[in-house]
Amino acid sequence: METQKKVILSVAAHGDDAEFMTGGTLAKLVDEGHELYMLIATDNDRGSHRLSARELKAVARPEAEAAGKVLGAKGVFLLGYRDGDLCDVPQSILRGQIMYHIRKLHAGVIFCWDPFAPFENHPDHRALALATSDASSFSALPLFHPEHLAEGLQPQRVTEWYWYSKAHWETNKQVDVSLTIERKIRALYAYNCQMVLTIDDLLGEARAMGVEESRLAGIDANHFEPLIDLGVRANDAKAGSEAGCDYAESFRYQTIELPEIFES
Repeated sequence: METQKKVILSVAAHGDDAEFMTGGTLAKLVDEGHELYMLIATDNDRGSHRLSARELKAVARPEAEAAGKVLGAKGVFLLGYRDGDLCDVPQSILRGQIMYHIRKLHAGVIFCWDPFAPFENHPDHRALALATSDASSFSALPLFHPEHLAEGLQPQRVTEWYWYSKAHWETNKQVDVSLTIERKIRALYAYNCQMVLTIDDLLGEARAMGVEESRLAGIDANHFEPLIDLGVRANDAKAGSEAGCDYAESFRYQTIELPEIFES
């Protein structure tokens, strides 16, 4: 039986969020014939110990598009908010912008940070997750943001949600990404400034915890590939051991539950 094509919208707060958390699954779904679009809310303009905000903004789009190309995305969209300030954006505004893309792209599957996961320490993740949950719940109702309909868009019903969390909270679905983990890692490499930040932060945390400098001497953030590869594989191998495969990604998965009268 031919698989029905789905339109997937990945909604992330920052460039590299989706790639770290769900890059293997997104690539796998593309390989299965589904359409992928990626929406990124901020331009990462504070995510560096080395670059200025202007320099970060300049590379935000080309890096995001390069990563999207590796995963097979048909389109990458940036909202352009300041890094760290999504909590100051009115939820109705952010919700409306996400809903606009759901309707424009006819998206039926959503990937995003989990709006109800505990222990999430980043305000951008929390704000975006709630706005995405609301947008995808209300996108089928025409009286929410009727200006979209005036532009020719139509209400769109979302039927599946893949929520991800650093705490792997309430995991009920694990996706085998053994065949796509290489693409996931290559997509992360496209975010040069964010990968340098990841290693710089790792070194800073190690020093703050009193790790001897001699143990850090061989780590160069400008050559981040070995550590990023090692970290991604270690994380996904742990999930894979639970799922019975080499590498996996974990989600709190939701889908519409039809009443018994519609069951065959």
